[in-house]
Amino acid sequence: MAGGSRPSTLDLLLFHRQEREFFHRLVHQLGQKPVTTRWVMALWLWFESIGHHDFIRHVSSSNDRIVEAFLAEADSCLGRLLGTRTHAEDEQEELPLTNTLVAEPIGLRFFDYHRDVALKGVTYFVKNVAEIIFDDGIMEKAAQDPNHPATRRVLSSGLHIWQPNVEQSAWSMPSTSHSPPRPTSRPPSVLNPMARPWSPVTEQSSDDQRSMFITFSRGYPLTREDIKDFFNTRFGPCVEMVMIERAPAGAAPMYGRVVFTNASMIAPVLNGQRTAKFMINGRHLWARMYVPRTAAN
Repeated sequence: MAGGSRPSTLDLLLFHRQEREFFHRLVHQLGQKPVTTRWVMALWLWFESIGHHDFIRHVSSSNDRIVEAFLAEADSCLGRLLGTRTHAEDEQEELPLTNTLVAEPIGLRFFDYHRDVALKGVTYFVKNVAEIIFDDGIMEKAAQDPNHPATRRVLSSGLHIWQPNVEQSAWSMPSTSHSPPRPTSRPPSVLNPMARPWSPVTEQSSDDQRSMFITFSRGYPLTREDIKDFFNTRFGPCVEMVMIERAPAGAAPMYGRVVFTNASMIAPVLNGQRTAKFMINGRHLWARMYVPRTAAN
């Protein structure tokens, strides 16, 4: 991918593939109303953005009865947050299921004391994520016509590409306990002293196959340089480009994408897991596999 090119207009769709599948289950299998469910999903996405990672994945892995109980608690949270439910209507202030997935216990009063922050955060996810990824019409038009207004709407929350130049690509590795020693010369073949030294063939795969999605804790983003330096220090010079969300004015970026020089880097970076968490300069970064468009379809 050229340094000046833009990422796929469906990056947002692919990033939230699991959320879309769960939304489909809630609406088409459990009979939930689409508009209400968008707000519920936005609430849970906001939970994840403030540090309660994998909230939606854990809820979606539950059976229908448990999921419906989670929905009831989310409805109570939104009712208190939006002022559509009174304290008298909420006989149960506690959120027992929700509290199994958050670091610190919360109750409905949490949304009284933190209404401004919570309402701003949830509304952000409704407008900038839920109304896009849960609208099949928008995504279909974006896929068919790159110049369609729907495409521009997706790109308004798009990614800003960073790519090292030739000089930056040839940096010298700092000494670190995480980096394996670099051989000074290639060992000769032990089978035939006249043979050429063996070198693995590195086939250049597509950006999709070499990509990893990253998310930041809300309000604590990382720079492209921080991310580049971290992975290159730990795993050797392996980053081809870093993309960061171009967030709206006044908002901090919340997600991005790392493209490695080789697809084989993803497994060791994630330590064989589907997701991984890293601490970079005192800030959390979550990473997970990028799902190519064909798999998402």
